[in-house]
Amino acid sequence: MKMAKISLLFRTSFMLLAIFYIAGVQANVSVDITIDQPQHHYAKITISYEKFATEQVNFHLPTWRTGRYQIINLANGIREFSATDSQGNELSWKKSDKDTWQVQGTLNKNVQISYQVYANQLGQRTRHIDDSHAFIDASTVVMYTEVVRDQKHVVNLNVPANWRSVSGLDKGDNSHQFVAENYDVLVDSPIETGVNEHHQFSVEGRDYELVIWGKGNYDSTKMVEDLKMLVQQSKHIWQGYPFKRYVFMVHATSGARGATEHLNSTIIQTSRFKFSERKDYLRFISTAAHEFVHTWNVKQYRPKGLVPYDYQKENYSTLLWLSEGSTSYLQNQLLLRGDLMSSKEFLESLAKRITGYIHKPGRQSQTIAQASFNKWLEEGGDYGNNHSVNIYSEGFLVSWLLDFSIMENTALEKSYRDVHNSLYQNYKLPQGFDEKDLLTILKEVTNESYQAWWQENIHGYTKVDFNALLSKAGLTMSYGEKDKKVAWTGIETKQVTNGLQVTHVEKNSPAWQAGLTLEDIIVAVDALRMADKDLSTRLKNFMPNDRMSVTFFRRDELVTRMIILGEIPKNKLKIVPVENVSNEQKAFFKHWTGITFPNKKANKES
Repeated sequence: MKMAKISLLFRTSFMLLAIFYIAGVQANVSVDITIDQPQHHYAKITISYEKFATEQVNFHLPTWRTGRYQIINLANGIREFSATDSQGNELSWKKSDKDTWQVQGTLNKNVQISYQVYANQLGQRTRHIDDSHAFIDASTVVMYTEVVRDQKHVVNLNVPANWRSVSGLDKGDNSHQFVAENYDVLVDSPIETGVNEHHQFSVEGRDYELVIWGKGNYDSTKMVEDLKMLVQQSKHIWQGYPFKRYVFMVHATSGARGATEHLNSTIIQTSRFKFSERKDYLRFISTAAHEFVHTWNVKQYRPKGLVPYDYQKENYSTLLWLSEGSTSYLQNQLLLRGDLMSSKEFLESLAKRITGYIHKPGRQSQTIAQASFNKWLEEGGDYGNNHSVNIYSEGFLVSWLLDFSIMENTALEKSYRDVHNSLYQNYKLPQGFDEKDLLTILKEVTNESYQAWWQENIHGYTKVDFNALLSKAGLTMSYGEKDKKVAWTGIETKQVTNGLQVTHVEKNSPAWQAGLTLEDIIVAVDALRMADKDLSTRLKNFMPNDRMSVTFFRRDELVTRMIILGEIPKNKLKIVPVENVSNEQKAFFKHWTGITFPNKKANKES
């Protein structure tokens, strides 16, 4: 009896939605999403189209989603596909490839397609349904056809009565209806519906929302206050806003992490207990800043290779480093100017990036332009670190180099921020931009040619003198007063049942030269059993240039190799003010970050 009542409730709700649709918002494409078995991760999708002018129509589910440059198997969760005309007559269809359903007999007919979606991919930020909520990235749920891709889509949600629905999409005639100008807007505007915490606020004539799904140790009042401050800082980069309303979606989860930018919203996932400590909260607010920057960089202007999106295959560009790495760089411009990150925290973050670059042998094997083009087949892990660069981290570095070059060439009149404002003002979608356009902008901003710089740093292997770079802003690198060195092997390990398994060997490091490789299991050092959780304790007994015998299993065979130890600084890298900083250096720092040069005492080494 209870299940019958629930079923009746859903049917009644669906009928009411249909009535609202007929009487209210009219659409060329109507998308009905019914979630009546959330505990099983199911959704029923019904899409209605007006008359087609062709005898055959191909319906596609995208092979990738915006914000993630990787082909993923989205169609693997589609079942029970069917197609009918307005009289309820079944239309013949076949699946022509893994992402395409080909329907016959559509000429001059209103067509309705239906199918079931299995949604249990929380960590991928694609689609997830359970008994408390549904997160819907339409590119992973709603099929499209090129015939009507540019037409209005209206989404009607049929969900449990106690659920709240939020999206960056325009609102329809009821709280569970949303309207998209076209399919591209629909798939770039995710929907969060369920039991959630919801906040609304306005800043400088624009409306914002914060919706949080999941319990955790977050302070939503502080989140709102900091987001209010964050969104005001965009004026330091761009003139104008591309939205009237923006939605911050947050998932407090038991493990899923990551974030994705969308047209006028973002989805941020982090552990439910990773909000209260400062380092964890800084990660959250930094992520929010990153995704907010994307509202301009990518969502308003992006490389021509990604214009328009081709949802059925890879979209190539040598400029993805600008889309992602520059966003990582510009996020700090918002955080610093909004007093959401201290100068000490900023310099600590910069030191980590420099350290990562120093220990990235891949910078000598792949250019940032190549990394951008090959993002679709990016290889991570040991091989990736040794033979590739990353569009985020190395993209940050190139953006930093370019910023300092512009500042220096214009006597602090301009900066990299002016380049991005020019992209926003002059290369808005659907135009797009390419490398030639960027070189034109750089010429306009600086009155200098950047052809040689571009070839050296974008299509060449960037070489950086970090102390010379930092000195411009009155800063320098330091590993402590004595710069003490300690023994170094160049390997990373994880503890396993019978020893330490090698997870990374840095190219050309002492361990690399000795022949150690991935998945070797170290069981002894100098003929003494390895009982520690890593090598650090044993390495304290050695000095740089000492010889260390390492015994390990490879293919279940015992092997012994001799490592001639190298050296690395004992302490972590820090970025600190130089002695006798000049007024010119202070001015450079201020133009770079927007904040006053750091007090040396406040940034004193511990």
